[in-house]
Amino acid sequence: MRSVSRADVFTTACAAGVAAALPSLVQAAAKIDGDDLKALASALALERAAIKAYGDVASANVLSPPVLAVFNRFLAEHTAHRDAIVAAISAAGQTPGSDVATQEALAPKTELDALGAVYGIERSLADAHFATVATFKNRDYTRSVASILGVETTHVALLAEALRKSPAYPGGFLTSPA
Repeated sequence: MRSVSRADVFTTACAAGVAAALPSLVQAAAKIDGDDLKALASALALERAAIKAYGDVASANVLSPPVLAVFNRFLAEHTAHRDAIVAAISAAGQTPGSDVATQEALAPKTELDALGAVYGIERSLADAHFATVATFKNRDYTRSVASILGVETTHVALLAEALRKSPAYPGGFLTSPA
């Protein structure tokens, strides 16, 4: 009998969350508001930056096979987020932009450097999604981005644990940037 690891459970839960978000984003797109479109475009640029960051870190060849496997799962989830947002923007009859949020170049020298680099990116992503989740006029977008936010905060928590930064959210609350 095959044993099931925490990573297996985590991957399955995240995939289900992403799959649940996609239909809501696409259905909501038919009645998109200009501010909602801007927020989705910003989220898209952030997800693209995360995809680039995970690719850069993986290509640095400093990750052990188990950590690389987790990074690849996180990369797949960011790719699913990107694809869901692109589909929503396209369903609204708009053309998704090609922007990638600006970030520092990543050239980690050790696995610990790599974990720290993506931890910072995941915190920024979680903060940005948290800051916009309540701003959507279309509540389907709110639900979908909140679903993505849940995945991002899970990434933060798992990376914080790996870095021994406990708790991931001091005080027990995620707060938006000042």
